[in-house]
Amino acid sequence: MARLSFAQLTDFLRSTARVLWMELRLLHWRGARTWLALETVGSVLLALLLAELFHMNDRWWVAISAYVVMRADWQTAFSRALQRMAGTLGGALVAALVAPWVVQSMLLYSLSLAVVAGVGVYRALGSTRSYGWLLAAVTALLVLADTLHDAQVYRIALLRTADVAVGTLSSLSVAGLVQLGRHYARGALSKPMASAATPSAAASSIDRRLSTVRRLRAVHALQGAITIALLAALDFHGHFRDFPQILVTIAVVLVIPLESLVRQEDNQRAVALRMANRTLGCLLAAACAFTLLPLIGDQPLAFLLCLSAGIWLAAHVQAGNPTTSYIGTQFGIAFLMVFVQDQLWSAQLGPAALRLLGILCGVLSLGLVMLGFAGLRQRLNRGAG
Repeated sequence: MARLSFAQLTDFLRSTARVLWMELRLLHWRGARTWLALETVGSVLLALLLAELFHMNDRWWVAISAYVVMRADWQTAFSRALQRMAGTLGGALVAALVAPWVVQSMLLYSLSLAVVAGVGVYRALGSTRSYGWLLAAVTALLVLADTLHDAQVYRIALLRTADVAVGTLSSLSVAGLVQLGRHYARGALSKPMASAATPSAAASSIDRRLSTVRRLRAVHALQGAITIALLAALDFHGHFRDFPQILVTIAVVLVIPLESLVRQEDNQRAVALRMANRTLGCLLAAACAFTLLPLIGDQPLAFLLCLSAGIWLAAHVQAGNPTTSYIGTQFGIAFLMVFVQDQLWSAQLGPAALRLLGILCGVLSLGLVMLGFAGLRQRLNRGAG
């Protein structure tokens, strides 16, 4: 992995702060980004309302599902929703079938999680259904990890699927209502904003042209698999309460648009930058959430207002400058993970701190493995020379 000097780190933080400040100055109550932020807030609030109505446990996962599916146009949101549901169903089914056997042994448990992560990351980096493969891997990892300490595997798989279904349908419902409103307001379906070619389509094109792509995919998948295998062995004996967040973090940060990896002189730098952006987004979200939670206590109205403001801000940044867009995404995800409790109006900081710790542990663990890979590669190059 590319090692960043203190000067490079300082430049990164300075430039990021400058772009974020410019994005904050663009906050407005009108325009396309305002509508997108409003839709995102509405989908998250609807998801939480339904989660409260159905007495669901992992309400932060329900809220995140609603948050990440929403996009600026209906076609993109619908495609992401289909892939998220298909991936979740596939991952839950596979995990439910193999979990009763693999959780009996530390070796089988570690290997199964490593295989799931490796295959999922590899396919997500090169498939035209990248998002679906990522969700399949994440769901299978979460179900297997939960089954280690809870034998009700089918119940766990069903609950994970239900969480995603409620969040995804909430997002589609809000996006669909807005689309219908535009239809009747203008007399025709609004033309979606033009978007760049999706990373998966570009990845497919690169896969046909470059012989190094398969090696890049394999290396990234292997790094994720090794990291998760090592941590799974520790979890088998120690039971990390924040292990689900560790698993999600490792899988997500490795899935980068493939053309970005190929363009990098040191392709590990793209992962390092993604890890830095995820960490920064999480820390900013934690600073906001940990400040607000003690102030609002168990007041539902104050909770909803603060939650709406945080999601609005995240959606605004996510839809803006590509340099900080991923920070906005991670800010929103981390804000929901920390702010939304299992008991909806609770202001307890303990569960929130554990989830945040899981994210940071995942980034740190993956970074250490990547450093090991970089050192090994340097030794091999010196030996070959």
